[in-house]
Amino acid sequence: MRRFRPLLIAVLAIALVLQVTPVLAGTPNTDPPKPGPDEGTGEQDPFAAMPNLSFPVVATDYIETFYQKTWIDLDLDGEYDGNEFTLTLDADGNPVPIAVVEDIKQQYTGNYDGNEGEFYTTYIIGDDGGPVDLDLDGIADTTEPIDMETWLRSMAPWYPQPVDTTTDDPNLIWNTAYVTAANSWQADWVKTDAAVMIDFIDWGNPMENINPVVGQRFPVEIALYQKLTEPMTAYKMACLEYPSTKTELFGTSTLDGSGYTWESYYATVLTNRFFAEVWNPDGSITKLEIEPGIGPSGKMNFASAGGGWIPTMPGWHRVWLHTNDSLISFEGAIVNNDEHYIMSTGFMAEEISPNKLELTGIVGDSTFIDVLVVKPNGGKK
Repeated sequence: MRRFRPLLIAVLAIALVLQVTPVLAGTPNTDPPKPGPDEGTGEQDPFAAMPNLSFPVVATDYIETFYQKTWIDLDLDGEYDGNEFTLTLDADGNPVPIAVVEDIKQQYTGNYDGNEGEFYTTYIIGDDGGPVDLDLDGIADTTEPIDMETWLRSMAPWYPQPVDTTTDDPNLIWNTAYVTAANSWQADWVKTDAAVMIDFIDWGNPMENINPVVGQRFPVEIALYQKLTEPMTAYKMACLEYPSTKTELFGTSTLDGSGYTWESYYATVLTNRFFAEVWNPDGSITKLEIEPGIGPSGKMNFASAGGGWIPTMPGWHRVWLHTNDSLISFEGAIVNNDEHYIMSTGFMAEEISPNKLELTGIVGDSTFIDVLVVKPNGGKK
């Protein structure tokens, strides 16, 4: 059989397409949700729509994005300010989740721009739900690649994530009356008081061999994944425009006509009990602003606040995420890429390459990755 390495794996969608062979209660952060920053700045755009949650979340704390807020106009200026919102509590003193109704109606009408040279492929799944390796070379077999634009068109209609909103009311972030495109959905999420064992850690952009540049914003994202004993509902997703760029646009589709959702044996794990920092080459330490955020694909992880980290010197830096949540344990966890998993069956298909693995580490309930910062002209010194 002809073999290919995955060039692009639309993880949430692919796992379902080819089935043949697919808080601890503490003081919650009560600031309203912060959408993505304006292009080239660290300023938040109050009218950038919040993406719909498309992948399951297990939270050990109250992640404020999911909950209703009450506004008190402290300075009487008639405008929403971050320090004027508190979580809305029910009669028992518990935060009230924002109600989200699936409302998928506005179809994608674009041309799948930016997918030139991209291909769709997926792991071949065996009868046991795991990856197939027919020649026993240690590399999971994959399907024949299909031109990505051809595949996207064959799976239409697509329904894109919302892009803009006409309100900065944090209680209306998933209300289709205020967003364009007018589509709304939400994957399963749960607030738990049970212990959570992290299965693997994905360092996102820092793991993709993208060198940060001195003086330029670099997005840092870290996802913690739990392997579930019972699956949670996710939405089938793929990137419709400009993958791996700041303007990438994701959407959902029924793909094979069986509905928008699928069941995942993995979920991302979130807490408010953490901090992040960077160890610089000169021995200094820089605080890294990270917060729980929903990315364009609808997957929620720990992401850069204010547009990203701005390194000030070239050389090797060590980026850390430290968790101090008694419910979360990294014992037995590994560092890997989420594209290396068959989420619908709960199997790992491959590990990350040794050269990437040697740049990462797990120490107690902390994890790090080493990244090389270069000068604006590409120089290292």
